[in-house]
Amino acid sequence: LNLLIAQLNCAYQATYLDMLGYARLNRGKTVCETMPSVPKWRWEAFVGVLSLNDCCEFGEGDMGVPGGMQVFEPASANITTIDMIKRFGGSTSPEAQWPKEDAAGNDEEDRFHRMEKLIQKAMQRMSGGRGSKQDGGGSSMGQSEDFQGWSSAGSIVSD
Repeated sequence: LNLLIAQLNCAYQATYLDMLGYARLNRGKTVCETMPSVPKWRWEAFVGVLSLNDCCEFGEGDMGVPGGMQVFEPASANITTIDMIKRFGGSTSPEAQWPKEDAAGNDEEDRFHRMEKLIQKAMQRMSGGRGSKQDGGGSSMGQSEDFQGWSSAGSIVSD
């Protein structure tokens, strides 16, 4: 019974995504068919109300680029641990050159990112059950290989 429920759930998810895609295509078709009948003055008034020339605020005091519409969403909707916006000090003039990025990889961001990945791997291994009692492989005290070649006693384990 559980297998049948899982199959129906997967089939429903695929059908739902297709349904959303077709609905968007139909909306786009309706908009394209309706556009020739909209007077030019009404279209220009609509575009003026959108305020596309105003900058979108990314955060408090952090003005973004013009040409967008700001949409708020809950922070839990798209969880990101890495800030995708690179911030540089100085002039915002389009004629100013971009600062060169440090390709050496020694800055704090890269070290933090590597440390975060290392912690995630360690957490997966601890919760994954390697050497757990269910597998029948208990660990001997001080001699188990915990993490990438290091034993719990602190010495390097050779392969």
